[in-house]
Amino acid sequence: MQAEVVKTFDADVLQNILSIERSSFPKAWIYDKAEEYYGRMLSAKANINILLTETGQKIGYLLAIPHNDAVKDLSSDDPKMEGDLLKYYIETIAIRAEYRGKKGFSILLGKLIEECKKRGIHKISMHARVSNHLSEIIQKKLAITEIRRIEKWAYYNFEEPTDYIEATI
Repeated sequence: MQAEVVKTFDADVLQNILSIERSSFPKAWIYDKAEEYYGRMLSAKANINILLTETGQKIGYLLAIPHNDAVKDLSSDDPKMEGDLLKYYIETIAIRAEYRGKKGFSILLGKLIEECKKRGIHKISMHARVSNHLSEIIQKKLAITEIRRIEKWAYYNFEEPTDYIEATI
């Protein structure tokens, strides 16, 4: 498996991301206007878009956005989030089910850290699900500087517990 930062936006990249999203998340989690949303995310120069590939097939995707953009978007769902110009927020991570548990997440995270450091960024944040152990996995991989549990965060996960995590990289 290998990860690459998407440098140019085109229809093939968009279709790969949409396909990964559809095969990775429950139908209720798919954005109503996913094509428009990911088109915007790919076009925004400040965003970090990373594709995970195995034997030529796109199998995973990570999107990180400037932390302050996330604060604007999520302030009503998580009013405790505070602005920070020198931090990136992991907006989404998706890996096709048949490739999970094979180090793909570590590869995506490693590529994100590499790209952040190139940009002079040494901190990341995210909201991580608890039920699928993503929060636990993140805590083992990164130097956590803040973690707090949101017992019923309804933003995307049907009110299951979610941890807000900040870490240095």
